[in-house]
Parts: sequence; structure tokens; C-alpha cells
Amino acid sequence: MKRLSFPLLSATLLLLGCAKSPEKLRELAVQDFVRNRVSDPKNYFPGKFRYQPYTRRDSLLYLAQLARINGQPAPPAPTPADSVRIGTLVYHDYRDEMRNGVKVVDSGEYVVRPNGVVRLLIAESIRLKRLPK
Repeated sequence: MKRLSFPLLSATLLLLGCAKSPEKLRELAVQDFVRNRVSDPKNYFPGKFRYQPYTRRDSLLYLAQLARINGQPAPPAPTPADSVRIGTLVYHDYRDEMRNGVKVVDSGEYVVRPNGVVRLLIAESIRLKRLPK
């Protein structure tokens, strides 16, 4: 029995160690999203990642800012029930090297849903500049 328990324990630890953390899965989803949109996927070099919970309230406030920028009616105001987490906001910076050798350093804000779907957001700094005074 003892001879069987050590290999079984080792195999279990190995399988658990290979499972990717939620942060790593989000990173991979964002990297795949960005890699498919840069000049050449092999010239994409990921930088730092920062994470923040993203709730329905955050989504409604984002849509309200976009509505103000575009002169459209605002979505419904958030309620206390809208504090449910619907994803993770990922801040990511990266480097993209063009085929002609030009290096571009860029960043983006992305929402990664629990099912792995990635949405690109307009950066907060740009939204704030575009909001009517």
C-alpha cells in the first residue's frame, strides 16, 4: 500500500502543479487577443499585466461615459445589485515591432469574462479627455 501511495501522490501533485492559475489564463487570453491584432504576431512582446475586479456597475458607468461622448442616451443607472463581478479588468502594456523595424510601445484595457471572452475598452485617460465639459 505504501509503494502505491507515493506514485499516486506524486502524480496528483504533478497534475495540480500543471493547472494554470486564473491570472495566467487571463494573461493568455489577453495575449492571444492582442497578438491577433498587432502588425505581425511574432513581433508582439508582452509586458506587464495588472488586474482589477470588473462588475456590472463598472460596465454601466463605462457605457454611460461612452453615451455622453457620443451624445446618446445614457444606459440605466447602476443599482446596488450591480456590484456582481462579471469579469476582470486587465491593464496590459506591450511592444510591437513593425516589419520596417519601427518599435511601438502600447497598452490597453481589456475585460476578460469568466468564459475567456476578451473585450477591448477605450482607455480611461482617452475617455476622460473626450467627455464634454
